[in-house]
Amino acid sequence: MKYDFLNYVKNGDTKPFVSMQIGAGAGFDCKLAGKEWTSQGTIDDTIRAYELVGCEPLINVAIPDLGQVVEQLRWDDNYQATDNARMTVCNLSTPYGDISRELKEQKKHGITPLKYPLTIDSANVFDIVNWYAEQCGKAVPYFGELIKPVIDNAHKAGPISVQWNVQPFELFGLISVENLAMLAMLYKDDYRKACDLIRQVNIDLIKEAFKANADFIFLGAPGSEMLSPSIYEDYIVPDSRIITDAVHEVDGLVYSHICSPIEPFLSKGFYNQMGIDLFETLSPPPVGNVTSLADARKIMNDNVCTRGNIGLDILLNGSLEEIEKATIDVLEATRGSKHLVAASDYLFYDIPLENVKQVVKTVNSNK
Repeated sequence: MKYDFLNYVKNGDTKPFVSMQIGAGAGFDCKLAGKEWTSQGTIDDTIRAYELVGCEPLINVAIPDLGQVVEQLRWDDNYQATDNARMTVCNLSTPYGDISRELKEQKKHGITPLKYPLTIDSANVFDIVNWYAEQCGKAVPYFGELIKPVIDNAHKAGPISVQWNVQPFELFGLISVENLAMLAMLYKDDYRKACDLIRQVNIDLIKEAFKANADFIFLGAPGSEMLSPSIYEDYIVPDSRIITDAVHEVDGLVYSHICSPIEPFLSKGFYNQMGIDLFETLSPPPVGNVTSLADARKIMNDNVCTRGNIGLDILLNGSLEEIEKATIDVLEATRGSKHLVAASDYLFYDIPLENVKQVVKTVNSNK
């Protein structure tokens, strides 16, 4: 399975290929495992879900807690729980002040951040971000040893994508996207210096991940509902290009998932310029703003493999006949290009298994 998937991403095939998005905390795999809290999900749950669905897997694995090898990155986590919700407050001491994040998990609905560690109004924002990047850099010598058992476990099912906030603009996820955009506009020089530091640290971590036999690195970015074209031109595109070049130098692949509106970035050619190998999703409204999958696929370079694009609304509420039609529409719109049939986002908890299997059945019957 691993080599079929990787070969398709690299070279394509005349036969259609299906690989639904399962895992990543969305909940579908947890439901099939009989679990109500997505935080209880495991890689084995994801693997089992792929087996039940019957399609080619791509397993996303989050990097282990770097606090295991760098003491300064050990967050102090405090938990409170009710029957239907769990609250987590995480605290970390830095030389420039203490920071904290708050997370809320709802049964069957995943985890939502309620409070980010930093905002545009926080004191010493860039000092803290740069210090945090330096601490992550201390984890590089131990990173391969830390991630390899996770990769080895998941590799028994298929190819692996290792995920963390690789995109430098995201500042390690310490700040919300709307605050990132304001910081980038108000403090451009400081922001650029922070991105340069983060980019190099992440490239060093990336190299260790591929030494541990990762197949993909996940490189995301916010969509046009949050960012302007100028931020893509100043930050997302140039930093992504440097990172993807580093990945390709070690024969790795880059996977990008942007399930929100992507126009006008798509038509401006930004995603082609980023050096991505596997891109998703070219979603229509209401999830995205791509009005024609066929036209969108023509905009993407031939060497880029795309993935999608059956709406989660159809998979949740549609009849088997409607799902079959939606699948055939994707097949026809992407015929002759490198495209993996999938959903418009990761499958969430309430989507029926039989609906997902209908997609796989339809693709297999059209080979």
